[in-house]
Amino acid sequence: MIEKTLIIIKPDAVKRGLIGTIITTFENVGLKLMVAKMLRPDAQVIKNHYPGTPEWIKEMGEKTLSSFKQSGADVKQNLGTDDPEKLGTFVYERLIKYWMEGPIVAMVWEGPDAIQIARKLRGHTIPLLAQTGTLHSDYSFDSSTLSSSLDRVVKTFVHASGNREEAEREIKYWFPKTEFKNYEREIDALYLK
Repeated sequence: MIEKTLIIIKPDAVKRGLIGTIITTFENVGLKLMVAKMLRPDAQVIKNHYPGTPEWIKEMGEKTLSSFKQSGADVKQNLGTDDPEKLGTFVYERLIKYWMEGPIVAMVWEGPDAIQIARKLRGHTIPLLAQTGTLHSDYSFDSSTLSSSLDRVVKTFVHASGNREEAEREIKYWFPKTEFKNYEREIDALYLK
């Protein structure tokens, strides 16, 4: 099934000169770059990228709890609470601050099962827990414990849409009036015909 997914290269990856490496990773597996732009969004644009609902905030808090549990660290000792809503709010506020550290590159990629493939290539959202060979594993050592000691979120330098609904919403948000023009590549003729 051919589908589209949103990939965002976040400020720390841009600063580290990883744009080409990240693009090459997705191209090497056969995904097709449909559109890309570099921009420096303001806080409201970043805030609106995320659902921001009470359910989403609680889910972010529960992910934080899980991450601390996996690392063996005490979340209450590190962040002062183990309440999922408070932890989620902490994450949300710091995500916005993190995304404002510099320019980002927003891209739409297309291909068979593009959403799952992109997530697999990116790796776990906590780089310390990412499988070897993924972008997060190969280019970061960040963790919840380290980031909380520095009063910031984990620097997950690549965003990849999580499912079809999220991809559709995010693509419409970042590229609202874009008409995606198809183009042929050798790999398409080899695998898709």
